[in-house]
Amino acid sequence: MSRTSSIGERVRWASKFFTHGRKIASLTPSSRWLSRAMCRDIDASRPQVILELGAGMGPVTDVIRRSMHPKSTLIALEIEPELHAITARRCPDVDVVLGSAADLDGILDERGLDSVDCVLSCLPTPSLPKEVNQSVLEFWSRRCTSEVFTQITQIPWYYRRMYRQAFQDVEFQLVVRNIPPAGVYHCSNLRADYASSDRLYGA
Repeated sequence: MSRTSSIGERVRWASKFFTHGRKIASLTPSSRWLSRAMCRDIDASRPQVILELGAGMGPVTDVIRRSMHPKSTLIALEIEPELHAITARRCPDVDVVLGSAADLDGILDERGLDSVDCVLSCLPTPSLPKEVNQSVLEFWSRRCTSEVFTQITQIPWYYRRMYRQAFQDVEFQLVVRNIPPAGVYHCSNLRADYASSDRLYGA
């Protein structure tokens, strides 16, 4: 990607951020360093079914498809129509779905898939309704073979306590080369009471 297109992408993303507010996870698109950190559990040595939530303009999507095994299946979900169209053009070989994270079971069922191997979330999780977050985590616990739920964040450490309320084990990976510095939460061992009103994160 050229420097000019990168600047144009950031301007368009910022416009979306100021228009949609908390529905957009960050002020800038994820850098390649942050995207690579998201792909820690992508295994290039074997086929996987990979699900990305909140593809945005496709920076993480692009790194996933370059990192995965040639026979892997990647489904990238985006709810905002213009961002969906941008990602679909950027990654024409990826199944980019226009839809909501609340409909994940139906999306898998339509494709004849019983499970996924990796779930990578770029959703603005703290801003989402609790019922959506509950739906995503329930889906992950039932239909993902990986023990790790991967979540991007543009505010390092701020939401660590929130994720620990849902998961017993939370590992944070700081990415200082992202502008601004950001990071990735690698979460495992979902708590049995994660869905209770005093534990489930979300607006």
